Order: sequence, then C-alpha cells, then structure tokens
Amino acid sequence: MSDILSSTHLTPNRSQLPISWYFDPAIFEQERRLVLDQGPGYVGHELMVPSEGDYYTLDWSRHGKMLVRSPGGVHLLDNVCRHRQSLLLEGRGNVRNIVCPVHKWTYDLDGRMMGAPEFDRNPDMGLIETPLINWHGLLFRGPRDPAKDLADFPLASEFDFSGYVFERAHVDVLEYNWKNFLEIFLEMYHVVPYHPGLQYFVDPGNYKWGFGERWSCQMLGIKDEFRNQVSPHYTRYRNAILQYSGGELPRYGTLWCILYPNVMLEWYPYGLVISTLVPLAPERTLNVVEFFYPEEVALFERELVEAHQAAYAESAAEDTEICTWLHKGRKALWLNGQEDVGPYHSPHEDGMVHMHEFLRRQLGQS
Repeated sequence: MSDILSSTHLTPNRSQLPISWYFDPAIFEQERRLVLDQGPGYVGHELMVPSEGDYYTLDWSRHGKMLVRSPGGVHLLDNVCRHRQSLLLEGRGNVRNIVCPVHKWTYDLDGRMMGAPEFDRNPDMGLIETPLINWHGLLFRGPRDPAKDLADFPLASEFDFSGYVFERAHVDVLEYNWKNFLEIFLEMYHVVPYHPGLQYFVDPGNYKWGFGERWSCQMLGIKDEFRNQVSPHYTRYRNAILQYSGGELPRYGTLWCILYPNVMLEWYPYGLVISTLVPLAPERTLNVVEFFYPEEVALFERELVEAHQAAYAESAAEDTEICTWLHKGRKALWLNGQEDVGPYHSPHEDGMVHMHEFLRRQLGQS
C-alpha cells in the first residue's frame, strides 16, 4: 500500500465531547453559525448537468435550488419564480428555457428574465444566482475556498472524475446528531465487530491515516480474505469486480476522506461517492449520497454498479444501527442529567480525535 499518508498516531488533548454537544439546541446553533455556515458549502457536482440545458434540482434544499448548465457553464440558481414564488422545476431533465408552470414567466438558462405574459414591460427580476467555486468538478458556494483547504491533500488525484458520469443520488434521514455519523465514519474500531461483509473486503489491520488542518483521510488495503466473503452483498460486489478486472485485485480496499465540516469523499473500486451531511436539528440530519462511475461501467456494467450500491447500503445500514445505539445511550444520560466521556483508542479512533479537535477550535471559547 502507498506510503503517501502519515501513520503517526494522534495524542488527544482531551477526552470525547460532552453529552450536551449532541442534544443542546444552543450548542447546535453555535455549530451551525460558526462551523457549518463557515464551511466550503458543497452543493453538487458538475456531472449532474453534463449537457447544455440540463437541470438538476437539489433535494437537500427542498428543491429550492438547482444546478443548470447554460452555454456559459454551470449555475446555481434559485428554483423559485420571482412572481408568485412557485417552484419552477423538480428532479432532473433538459429544457431550452425555464418556464414557470403557473403564469409562464420565462427565464433563460442563465436565469435572466425573458418574458412575463401580459406585462407591458418585462420586470427586471431574474432568478437569484449563487456564485460557485469548482474543485475537480465538485461545486461549492463558499464562503471557504476548497482549493485552499485541500491544497495539501495527498489523494486529490484519486478523485479525478474525468471519464465518470453521475449515476444517481439518494437522501437518508438520520434521526440522530450529525456528529454521531462522522464519529463512526472516522474510526476503525467498530469495523471488525460490526461489519461482517466489509471486514473481509477491506483490511481493518492494514490502514493509514492522513491529516490536514481541514481534512483527514483513511487508506485501507485489500484483505487477504477478500476472496472468502461471508456477506451475500459483498460476495456479489467482489465477483463483479473480479469479473470486470479479469481477476486483478484493486489497488485499495477503499479511501475514506472528509473535507470539514461535512463533506465525505469515498473511493471504491470503479466508483466514487460524495456524501454530505445536512444537519437540520440536534437530533435530525440529512445524508445526501451521490454515486459516480466510469461511463463504460455506468452504461454497460450494471451488475457492478448495482452490486456496489447493495454492498454500500449494507454497511450504511449497519452504521445507522451503531449511531442509533450511541444516540439512545447518550440521550438517556442527557435526560437523566448525567455526564460521561470515555478515552480514545489510538490509532483506531484517530480520525475521531482529529474531528473533535477541529470542532473545539471552531467553536472556540463558546
């Protein structure tokens, strides 16, 4: 496995986060104001709208915003008519112009007003646009610049989307705090006891961490028992990989990376995944999961695509079970007025240490 990542263990300055940080509305509002609203603001990938006239409405915004490709590039536009605030489009498709379904107000692909039926003059009211920053096709609305935050990210070349297509996205509703999800994403301690399929796909004993100021990553090798699966979904995924590769093993089991505070970049054999946490309340979170594949795989290797997503869903369901156990235990302490914090395991929980220290820095003395 590559040596481009540091294997240095982290020495935590403190123990885990206080129980109140998972339930207290005041803490949640501080996180929203000082952490989430000050992040890079990922909105979607340019591959969602590959051709002129393509649109893709963003579920996480309740379809209130959309990506649209015009001759000049990709725009993030408000998907709400300026007349009576009707939703304009929903889902994914291609249009010549953007037309309101109610009164037929019409906008061009850049969001400029084209026509308002029966008005003497067209109102000067184009669709509201948010400027975008592009990193490897990932689109961000700011305020942070992801290119600066990822300037020292050693795995950037592994997230080259050239030749890839956007296959699908889905949104999971998580009934627990957003940090529960990140803690499980950022630790290896649970993989062997809780993931019967994943633990025979990746090698939980052969991994390396990498850390930057606003990112971290995990590089996992392929396990020797890769060919001896116990999970039907991972058996199917393994077979599809070997069929497509002619028996050649992938160079990694997976790469799991995070751009703080809430964007996860995931590399899998012949697939890339972007998942974004959208915290709605202390105990409610959206997880927007986007799947991308090489065009040949997406079009002609449907078994590989479907097998990957089935294996991914298996591990995601197991992670949700873990997060629910954490949520229930912490909530019992919270409601009973109790506090408890445990030690970290290094190196298995180094990613969680790094995330907790990031949050403490961002919240400061608050």
